[in-house]
Amino acid sequence: MAIIGRREEIRELEKCEKSKKSELVCVYGRRRVGKTYLVEQSFANFFAFRATGVESGNTRTQLKSFYQRLVEAGDTERRVPQDWFEAFSRLERILAAENIRRSIHGKRIVFFDEFPWFATPRSDFLEAFGEFWNRCGTAQGDFLFIICGSATSWIIKNILEDTGSLYNRVTSQIFLRPFSLRETELYMESRVFGWSRRQIVECQMIFGGLPYFFDLLNPDESLTWNINALIFKPHALLRHESKKLLEATLKKSPAYNDILKCLSSHYYGMQKNACFASLDISQGTFSRAVEDLIKCGYVHESVDRYSKGHPLRLQLIDPFLLFHYNFLEKGYSETTRFEDFKSDTGRYNNWRGHAFEILCMYHIDHIKNALGISGVRTNSYAWVSEKNEAQIDLVLDRDDGIVNICEEKYTDTAFAVSAEYEERLLKKMDIYRAETKTKKALKIVMICTENLAGTANTEHITRVLTLDDLFN
Repeated sequence: MAIIGRREEIRELEKCEKSKKSELVCVYGRRRVGKTYLVEQSFANFFAFRATGVESGNTRTQLKSFYQRLVEAGDTERRVPQDWFEAFSRLERILAAENIRRSIHGKRIVFFDEFPWFATPRSDFLEAFGEFWNRCGTAQGDFLFIICGSATSWIIKNILEDTGSLYNRVTSQIFLRPFSLRETELYMESRVFGWSRRQIVECQMIFGGLPYFFDLLNPDESLTWNINALIFKPHALLRHESKKLLEATLKKSPAYNDILKCLSSHYYGMQKNACFASLDISQGTFSRAVEDLIKCGYVHESVDRYSKGHPLRLQLIDPFLLFHYNFLEKGYSETTRFEDFKSDTGRYNNWRGHAFEILCMYHIDHIKNALGISGVRTNSYAWVSEKNEAQIDLVLDRDDGIVNICEEKYTDTAFAVSAEYEERLLKKMDIYRAETKTKKALKIVMICTENLAGTANTEHITRVLTLDDLFN
């Protein structure tokens, strides 16, 4: 199947393949987002050498696996390398062969998948790799070395922000994000799902925009059937995926789970210091864990410019993790089905409303484009008043003198603005202005599944965006 979307990422890889110098490219992002598929679809026919780290393997296991790849590539030494310096020396000889495979523009493409898994504790992998690249990659102008991995925090710390031998050596970095709604729609059209945009939105509110999850869906069945088959049935493939997701992307620390679980119960997020105060972990552990969660895209951090001290706010914005903590974490038996959760109307609607809100947060650029402000700098965040008297789903605090107060409503039918609801909207605006003391103009934007029902009580609403605007 042809690759869906990823146009900017493909252009960046093609640019590196065409360049007149050696390139060290880092492709990273969360588990199941399609990193390996992107690289394979771009260069699979032109790899000069490829190796994949072994999950949970020790140094000896990694070297044995790497040795097999060396043999396949033409290495004649019949023994496992003693250490990584020897392994890279033997790789260098293979890549120097006259008959080595080259790309269209003459590059020797080397692909190391699951790169962090090679770097086992107390091994010399990173030192050997750094020495190899500094000696060969920078001296010769025809290498395209691609490193890839799901351990996002590890890659950022040890590769992108390294102050040692790999300092400033990465020439291009690609952080692969989950599919947008439009990319998900293109994927489903390619597999003839026949689902409506509303069904695609509901799918994304549970599975996020992860291509691997979509590939598991059965296009001949309903969304509810697929949710039960993949999550709720005994031995379902994704039943324990959240735990695997966190362990693959982050270090094995209970702090990540504690922070996410805390944030999952605060739909509009919470101040960073309040989150820390509610947990029994050290300040250092908390700060490092939050930083990792933000870098991985699981948590959104914003600055409360209008409160004393400009405190930071944290909000869980990952759909799959939100679903996990709101339903799967709270107990279900072998016979539980998704319909059981839907029958708990209050709990289900609360989750669905919040899932739609974080879906909108993920599509901020689409919202700004629909409002005609794509070039305007904004600070985007959910807002809660100091006395919890008002909550705003999404605030777009713009540098052009306007604040958009965004109300997000996911309903089964067109949303009707009653006189009481309009009064609540106006009260929210008053509380926001009083607490923030902003001098900017406040403008209400409704983001709904479809246009509002009727025209009554809408004179204070400046714009109405629908699902179509999130797809475009």
